[in-house]
Amino acid sequence: MRLDRRAVVLGLGGAAVDAAPLGVALAALAYDNPEDMYGALRQQPAEVLALGESRIRVVFADGAPGLDRARVLRWVQTAAAALTAYFGHYPVSDYGLLVIAGPGDRVGHATTFGYAGSATRIHVGVDADEAAFHRDWVLVHEMVHTALPDLPRRALWLQEGNATYVEPVARAMIGQLTPDELWRESILGMPRGVPGADEGGMDGTQAWGRLYWGGAIFWLMAEVAIYRDTSGRSSLRDALRRINRESGGNRADWPPERLMAVGDAAAGTTSLQHLYAAFAERRVAPDLGDLFRQLGVGLNAGGQVVFDDKAPLAALRRSITSR
Repeated sequence: MRLDRRAVVLGLGGAAVDAAPLGVALAALAYDNPEDMYGALRQQPAEVLALGESRIRVVFADGAPGLDRARVLRWVQTAAAALTAYFGHYPVSDYGLLVIAGPGDRVGHATTFGYAGSATRIHVGVDADEAAFHRDWVLVHEMVHTALPDLPRRALWLQEGNATYVEPVARAMIGQLTPDELWRESILGMPRGVPGADEGGMDGTQAWGRLYWGGAIFWLMAEVAIYRDTSGRSSLRDALRRINRESGGNRADWPPERLMAVGDAAAGTTSLQHLYAAFAERRVAPDLGDLFRQLGVGLNAGGQVVFDDKAPLAALRRSITSR
């Protein structure tokens, strides 16, 4: 689950629900309890999307009155394609998606669970058009959560940061985002994750910017560390794919130390373990300006993204979104 990266709360406000048609309002207010969500996924009719050896079961909660089902299913298929591009296959064998109709013209808030099967509940405005679904990042973010094992609460920043980092990369890999859009978002967003002078290590943090953007900084730095430590032979994607294969996704419970060790074994390094120890235990405030210069990306005076293909890490930058 994530708040909007521009720090505006996503979701369906109470006033809007009060003004909605009765059927829509009832659907929007249901399934706050995850057990109710799992029950709906078991008991209500499902549209099944096959993805190789995996399947996605899409349940329109209580019929999801007012939603264009064909449009929703195309959106789900596109999100699944992004996950498949990044992980090499859809990351879990069985995924349940409960789509709850509500008022509005955009995709609303969502939450993902794994303890009784990989599943997400997501709110969708009945007036959302094709453009709204094309812009949406929420579903891909939630699907990324299913790919890694569940971690203890102290390491929530690793999970939210991973979804924040991987989501736009996966979407760029299938052409839903341009590299310009991806890097502009990173340049503008990641400074929100830099710790304040009085803040310590990341483990246990509850600060929004650090959970999401601070976690994303960790994964970008992990990308760079693996690239440097292996002279470009391995990548963060290799590490995350191995973690996904060995864990089976978010139905498993792992400590973060195991996650790092498995990822390092895939890459043939100790990059992740060393980086995690630093971030978890003490304040790490990277020079993001220098990091982006090393990657060969920046913003000009007009706010447009500019690339420097002679920068030391330009090859890594290009490889991040390549298939």
